[in-house]
Amino acid sequence: MTDSPSSDMARDASTDISFAGQVVLINGATGALGTATAQTLAARGASVILLGRKLDQLDRLADDINQRVLPEVPTEARGEPPVIQPVDFSGAAPEDYATLVDGIERAYGRLDMLVHAMGTAGELAPLAQADLMKFQESLHVNLTAPFALTRSAWPLLEQSDRPRVLFFTDRGTEAYGSAHDIAHAGIERMVRQWAAETPNVWITGFDPGAVNSRLRHARFPGELSEDRQPPCAVMPALLDWLEQGESGAVRRFEAAATT
Repeated sequence: MTDSPSSDMARDASTDISFAGQVVLINGATGALGTATAQTLAARGASVILLGRKLDQLDRLADDINQRVLPEVPTEARGEPPVIQPVDFSGAAPEDYATLVDGIERAYGRLDMLVHAMGTAGELAPLAQADLMKFQESLHVNLTAPFALTRSAWPLLEQSDRPRVLFFTDRGTEAYGSAHDIAHAGIERMVRQWAAETPNVWITGFDPGAVNSRLRHARFPGELSEDRQPPCAVMPALLDWLEQGESGAVRRFEAAATT
């Protein structure tokens, strides 16, 4: 249920935008949005580092980029082959984040962009009935872990000529979103605060709306798949936002109405 973009779609989305020579870390690369983002940026010359929990899914994504995406990129603009790093942030200690970033610095010397596409639906329940352990786990995976990784990567990002951080966010619902929606409200507040405190790093959010993904299905199991857009459909807007968006802001994507 990940609806990856074809190589043509990956290239056609805002084709004049290039990420050649840039090193991009994608957290949650094997989810629907993470996969589409990795393929789209690699198709524009980025060297992508893929983070995810499951090694087999990371391997498949890296193989797809190597075999299908990179051969379509002109040699002079082509990034390095993707690097995979399996990681489970649910039990990560502070030193684990630092070790990960140290490895990137040794391999590349810098980090130009960090994309957060990781998330878990958590428990769908009224707050008064929420399971405390599940609530804490969801807050950690959706909010604390992305913050910790960003904080550890910040000094390396500041070495880039154009450092960028992007969080995929979720506008949430008025009820029953539990820790997931609270975490995403926290991410949007964190984005604004970080942009105000450190204006030399571009940091922003992108809310794609209803996208066909495992996470969306877990959160809205009764929603029809035809009412969701494929991840590749939001890539042109994402690329435009990466180029022209305002630091500290959140872009809310609205699918075009169909008749």
